[in-house]
Amino acid sequence: MAELSPEARMLAEAREKALKDINSIRGEAMREGKEEGRREGIKEGRLEGIKEGRLEGIKEGKREIAKKMLMEGTDINFIVKITELTESGVLELKDEMN
Repeated sequence: MAELSPEARMLAEAREKALKDINSIRGEAMREGKEEGRREGIKEGRLEGIKEGRLEGIKEGKREIAKKMLMEGTDINFIVKITELTESGVLELKDEMN
């Protein structure tokens, strides 16, 4: 293989350095992208968990109200109307209380 001139060697080394820099930048961008995606996923998961928790809390609150209404002897159809629970759900609560 023929010897490279000093100018050709300098250009080859500069090209090699540029390729290494490009690969380094790409790797860093990929890591940052993955990290950003991970943070976004955690944020979305947290929000979904909060939403599910609120819905579960509302459901449990309705069940507690229905129990109190049952203890007061309130008509089941009225309990269903007020709490928006199903009739079978209210009847299950009534059975649980007995």
